[in-house]
Amino acid sequence: MSRLIFFVLVVTLQVRLTSSEPLPTSAPNNAGLLERAKQAYRDTKTKVLNVGSTVAGFAGMYYEEHLKPVADPYVEWAKDHANSLWDRVKSRMPSFRATQEQ
Repeated sequence: MSRLIFFVLVVTLQVRLTSSEPLPTSAPNNAGLLERAKQAYRDTKTKVLNVGSTVAGFAGMYYEEHLKPVADPYVEWAKDHANSLWDRVKSRMPSFRATQEQ
């Protein structure tokens, strides 16, 4: 998340510095520049988060409609085989322990 914040800050500053507005040269106006940069950062962050949630929604919808119907049978098959393997191991453990004690 910190990389995203840094990236958004850099992009925001680049956009603000390359805009057609001249940069203030006096010291009292620098505080205004900082406030405008903060607001631009907040606005950009909000836009990026909104786009991210939209992309996540589309990805979730795509998974539910296209990938899950294909993947579910394989997942169930793997679960069944893992359970049957574990059941076989558990059933043989008492006889394995008995041979080890002799």
